[in-house]
Amino acid sequence: SGSGDWEFIAMSALYDKDAPYFYFSIDGDVDVTAPTFVYGSAPATPGASLMSSSGAKMAGTLSMGLAKAYPPPEETKYYWVLPKNSGNYFEVDTRGEPSKTIIRLNYRTADRFPRGTVVTLLFGEAGHRVKDSGYIKLKGGTDFISVENSAITLISHGSASWTEVSRNA
Repeated sequence: SGSGDWEFIAMSALYDKDAPYFYFSIDGDVDVTAPTFVYGSAPATPGASLMSSSGAKMAGTLSMGLAKAYPPPEETKYYWVLPKNSGNYFEVDTRGEPSKTIIRLNYRTADRFPRGTVVTLLFGEAGHRVKDSGYIKLKGGTDFISVENSAITLISHGSASWTEVSRNA
């Protein structure tokens, strides 16, 4: 309706094996959060569960958040914390300091990303290192060393552990 308030989109229909897909056409910009599918006559409960393996199709632009990642204090200089709920892409801003190293990401329980979260670290400068460790498993056990305008993508295990998905250095 365009009210700017939270709204439900719902459909009630009998299941048909010949056409088992449900389709909503939304025009305009919307934020989609906590989709819930309820079958039968049970009422929908906001945020009851997230759509996980059911799948979905989207058309149009899906914008992901882009945030800055700043170096940690000197006493924890290898333990970087990416800001949660700020996006999935992080521009690594080393504030002009050369040769920074990342050994751990979001190591404190409160800072951890949910299992399956994919993040990409974007490096504008060369010479920074993401070190293969017990907490960041990199392909072939090979450290990532940034070149100008390079990136590495990691997936969270929901703990302090991450695994490399891809890199472009």
